[in-house]
Amino acid sequence: MRRRGNKPVEPWRAGLFVGALVVLGMVLLPPFDELADKHFSAHMAQHLALLVVAPPMLAASQAHLVLLRAFPVPLRRQVGRATARTPGLRFAADHSSTIWFVCLSSIGVLWFWHLPAIYDYARRHEVVHDLEHLVFLITELAFWRVILFRRERQLSRAAAALILVGMSVQGGLLAAIITLAGHPLYLSYGAGGEALSDQAVGGVMMWVLAGTVYLGAFAALFAAALAKSPKPVRRSKA
Repeated sequence: MRRRGNKPVEPWRAGLFVGALVVLGMVLLPPFDELADKHFSAHMAQHLALLVVAPPMLAASQAHLVLLRAFPVPLRRQVGRATARTPGLRFAADHSSTIWFVCLSSIGVLWFWHLPAIYDYARRHEVVHDLEHLVFLITELAFWRVILFRRERQLSRAAAALILVGMSVQGGLLAAIITLAGHPLYLSYGAGGEALSDQAVGGVMMWVLAGTVYLGAFAALFAAALAKSPKPVRRSKA
């Protein structure tokens, strides 16, 4: 793949892109997909891949640019011009309200699809289930693009780090509810003790993995914010 016609895409960027596709393929295709039909914990692994593993990898890789490198330069220019003319796209790219929109969308999508009634309904209807997974991926990809690539004057690294703390807390709250529930919440996986144990395992997975991703991203952004902070100027003695 080439960048700007002559220069190749950076290896780390291409690696993240391919790695994200591998992760998605592993959890969404057989045999793992069949396992997710039987165990809540395996299904939660799918959700985690769609929520906190693949999206930051795709966002960091600038996936849309990597994909465009596979096409001729004239076609890329046409796509670029068509994108620039898309109504509302420039507003979304520059307006500060987009930051809060993607954050609230991320929270709303997470909680909505994990409501027991909605979760079980999606499991009974394949089209709705596929839509759920697509919404997860798109929403979180938008969130991580804002966190990683928003202009400094619109969203500082320190502010992005604080947003990640808030996202970690609300996600941890949902994970705690799932883990500590005294009865199975998702009856499509059963109502006995085995289903409850499996549900607790899925909640712990969500708690640990999502928390680790948010904590790692917070640490990286916070360190970048400290590194960029102005150093105090020493006054020379007369």
